[in-house]
Parts: sequence; C-alpha cells; structure tokens
Amino acid sequence: MSREALAPIFFVGMPRSGTTVLFESFASHPALGWFSNHLDRAPRWPVLSAVARLTAVDARFRKAVRPADARMPLLESLRVGPSEAYRVWESLCGRKFVHGYLLGQQADASERLRVRSLIARVLHHQRRERFAAKLTGPARMEFLHSIYGDAQFVHVIRDGRAVVRSLLRVDFWKDTHRLHTPAWEGGLTAESLAEWERRGRTPLVLAALQWRTVIDRIREEVGRVSPAVYLEQRYEDFLSTPWQAVEGIDRAVGLEPAPEQRAYVEERMNVVRPGRSLEDGFEPADWRTLNELLGERLAELGYEV
Repeated sequence: MSREALAPIFFVGMPRSGTTVLFESFASHPALGWFSNHLDRAPRWPVLSAVARLTAVDARFRKAVRPADARMPLLESLRVGPSEAYRVWESLCGRKFVHGYLLGQQADASERLRVRSLIARVLHHQRRERFAAKLTGPARMEFLHSIYGDAQFVHVIRDGRAVVRSLLRVDFWKDTHRLHTPAWEGGLTAESLAEWERRGRTPLVLAALQWRTVIDRIREEVGRVSPAVYLEQRYEDFLSTPWQAVEGIDRAVGLEPAPEQRAYVEERMNVVRPGRSLEDGFEPADWRTLNELLGERLAELGYEV
C-alpha cells in the first residue's frame, strides 16, 4: 500500500547557494524519502526508488561525498542519492514547472493527483515516512502549497556576490544561454530588465538580478501562502556550525535529529572547500556594481556591504 506524504519538506534557494550540501546532509535522515538520481533517469518507473533502500544496508551504495561541482566518474552514477529530478517534475507538471516561477499559479486536479500519487509510491518503495526535495531557482511555493497545504519550506541563502562568482564559473551556467537570457520565466520585473539593459546586459548583472529576484519572490510567496513552517538558513552559518544547523532544521520541521545525519555531516564537511575572499576574482568595477545592485538586500540579510 502506498504511503500518503504528510508535511513534505522542500529546500529552496538560488543555485550555488549551498543547497546541495545542506539538503543532502538533511536528507540522510532515515525517516526521509526523496526522488533519486535513478528515478530521474526513468520517471515512469517509481519502483526504481526501492534501490535507495540499499543505502540503509551499506553506506557505500550512497553517492560519494564530494564537492558539488566536481565531475562524476561513470561508476559513481550507479550509486544512489537525492536528485533535483527535474525530468520527474516535468513528467508530473509539465515544462512550466522546470522553467518558470509559477507565481500565483496552482496545480490543477490532474497535476495534484500525479504528484501525490508518485510521492506516495516513492515513500512506499523506499520504506520512508516523509518526503523531502530540493528545488533551485524559483521556489514554486504557491504551486507546491496547492498540492500539499501542510508543506514546509527551508530557504537556503548565501551571500549573493559569492553566488554570482560561482555561477559565472560553473559548467551548467557558463557558456550557456543563462549568460544572455534569464534562467527562468516570469520572475524578473520590468524594472530589473531595464536595469540589466542600462548596465550593458552583462552576465554578471543578469546573475546578480536573478539572485535578488529569487530572494524577493520567495518572500512574496511566503506572505501569500503562509506555510506552517518557513525557515531561512544562511549557508555561512551552516559552514560555521554544520551539525547545529542541520539539527535546528530537524527540530523546526518536527524530526528528531538522527546519528546518520551527524555522521554524514562530518564526512561531507571534510570535502567542503575553504571560502575565498568575497572580492577575489572580481574587477573593482564589477565589485562596485554588485554592491550597488545587491547592497540593500545583503544588508537586510545581515551581510556586510
């Protein structure tokens, strides 16, 4: 019998904000089920989710702990781990879920049924109690809240200047259309687009405006849906006290912290690269531009400008 998901937990935030390390640490909790990398390859075969049970038998079946932007060896792809699983989400909700902000949009009856049914089957095959997922870029909070009214959200935030620097260097962003067109549809305001135009339509400005927009849109959505739990977790605070951060998220969403999580956090933090000086890699003019574009929002979030 399938298990109906209760209070699913969604980690959201801009790409390169530390969402991967935080979510994978949290998702190592033995009560949590998730869409796996194997299911993402074959979204129509939810029984593949059962492979995730191997990680409870032997930790070597779980994807290796490594820097999030490191290249994956071929054999490593056979191991099991959580995935953003956009192929799965697209099969359930269509292209709009992958490419749009979905502001003000709710799932229709068929989308709601498909999502709830698949998640219930995933939990059944994985023998887990609650579902958790990570989505980067737009939070799609209103859409997800229309499927699960008790959904809980953890918003991972990182200094926007560090995010911009990382985006402009990571493979899935550099040398792609994301340098020249907004990565997602329906989020940037006319004023933001005019600002991008005025500043020469550079990739740096576009990435910065999207960081600011994702922050703003998530907070707007929270105000409209008022989820039972909405938590903001700064990535820098996680780096400072990683286990305490994960433990705090556990308790906020109603989970008892698990020793498996602590072991995973300790192993994961061994491969997290040391932080760089924020200004490192920026020309002085670009650094000034970032502070002009993001300064107000950074100050609100407690970052030095």
